[in-house]
Amino acid sequence: MRISSSLLLGLLALSSTIADRPSYAADLNTPYQVRLGPPRGASVFSQNPSSTDSLVTTESQHSGGQDDPLEPINRFTFAVNLKADEWAIKPVAQAYKTVIPTLVRTGVQNVFGNVADIWTSANNLMQGKVREAGTDATRVVINSTIGVVGLVDFASDWGYQKHKEDFGQTLGVWGVPAGPYVVLPLLGPSTLRDSFAQIGVDVHASPFRYLADPGARNSITAVRLTDSRSRLLDREKALQGIALDQYLFVRDAYLQRRQAQVLDCLLYTSPSPRDGLLS
Repeated sequence: MRISSSLLLGLLALSSTIADRPSYAADLNTPYQVRLGPPRGASVFSQNPSSTDSLVTTESQHSGGQDDPLEPINRFTFAVNLKADEWAIKPVAQAYKTVIPTLVRTGVQNVFGNVADIWTSANNLMQGKVREAGTDATRVVINSTIGVVGLVDFASDWGYQKHKEDFGQTLGVWGVPAGPYVVLPLLGPSTLRDSFAQIGVDVHASPFRYLADPGARNSITAVRLTDSRSRLLDREKALQGIALDQYLFVRDAYLQRRQAQVLDCLLYTSPSPRDGLLS
């Protein structure tokens, strides 16, 4: 689960649509290339193009901010989330970023990212993307051993691309409609489908949840959430001077990003310096 300002989550969603490398350990300032292409998962459903078209239509019906019957309630929750972030969450994240050295924070992000790769591999497999599932599983093996329980992300350096898949995306690939847009308390933007997947399934996939010691379990959760929020701090400047309805901005950015993730229409790569592509 994620905890943050709903507005910042919207900014993250919007920027990720253009330059998404959804990694807990990723440097958020790394430039990326983006190219559009046909859905890679079309063969999961049928070789008949009409099956893929049907999926696109189903998913698109709940994208672009058109399905929001709960808007009054969502707006209220959105405002509460902003205040919670301003008064409590953001100050803790700022202190964390100031006190904890960058090297340590990177190690923390890598460990959580390594654990997340396990669930990502499972979801890729459930979506029929066997190659990606194998890549994610290989990442876990490399980083858990040579990378010392995930502290160092050797797998990325060796060309094993990191993915991020969750059960909401898997349900979308299976054809489950997104349903109405909802804003969850503290958790931010979601849909009916993604809310069920996140709270009912994804949260139970983390091995940390099954630690016997409640204190250790809660401490790990707090560190993970604080670290996630701290990595959004540098993006706040981009929000200054935005002359629009912030609620609509977040809603549409989130829905568009989720649509792209479910349909696998964005193929992204992370160029390395030796490719001569950094600019």
